[in-house]
Amino acid sequence: MREAVVTRQHNFNGIFYPKCSQEIVFTIENLFHQIEASPKDRQVLLIAKEFVKTKKILTFIVPHGSYCYSGYVSSLVYYLIGLMECNKFIILSPDHNGTSPGISIMDKGYWSTPLGRIPIDEELGLKLKNNGFDDFIHIDPFSLSIDHAIETQLPFLQYVKRDGFEFMPILQRTQDKCASIRLADILSSVVPKDENVILIVTSNFSHYLCYDECYKKDNKLLSDILSMNVDSFYKTMEENSMTLCGFGCIASAINFSKTINNTDASLLKYLTSGDVDGNKSSVVGYSSLLLL
Repeated sequence: MREAVVTRQHNFNGIFYPKCSQEIVFTIENLFHQIEASPKDRQVLLIAKEFVKTKKILTFIVPHGSYCYSGYVSSLVYYLIGLMECNKFIILSPDHNGTSPGISIMDKGYWSTPLGRIPIDEELGLKLKNNGFDDFIHIDPFSLSIDHAIETQLPFLQYVKRDGFEFMPILQRTQDKCASIRLADILSSVVPKDENVILIVTSNFSHYLCYDECYKKDNKLLSDILSMNVDSFYKTMEENSMTLCGFGCIASAINFSKTINNTDASLLKYLTSGDVDGNKSSVVGYSSLLLL
């Protein structure tokens, strides 16, 4: 009997991103037009494009708020990815619901959005499943089905990679430093070194602070990321009682990049929700970065 093909259905269109395919395309096109109309942001991407030319493996950090709030910050990453030759992606997200046993993946099947289906990278799934990582990495479609953050990244990739791509979804509930280092080591050991692969790590920054405090705290943390200093990153988090949902994912990104000898980082964009809607009494920070 043939095994049924599992498709993780889209659950968050109409909530975190537009409901139908035409609206999604229209929204992303408008975000890209905003980039092209901004001399500053266009120049940032032109400079970044020159630096990524010789790299096979890259890491990006993006937010996962609704497109109306964090979409522009994310769009700089995906605009740049659209200029690059790559059709293999890993998307790493924090577990917002707390159902993962630690680190969760789907090792086969598809994910869907209103723009179509995307295949999971089964070769990478096999490596993660069959290399003695069973005590750490778990096959857990349920936790991935109820979390929004990875799904919100896929329409951007579908828009810029219309010839198709495959990806590995990973949910990280355990976000302490040791777990983040171990995950980074595992990923660096299984990623094919002779292919172009992009790791996309998603996290929002500070949550529900006043505007000035959010900028102040997030700038401290961005400084640690840009210096690729994981110890200082965790120290800053603790000393400032910071509320990043994906802090461990960011630590995994830094360690992964350093393990593959990508030791530089560049800030593409930082904004808060207050910059978007004008409400500065309680804001969320959004940042996009390139680790190369």
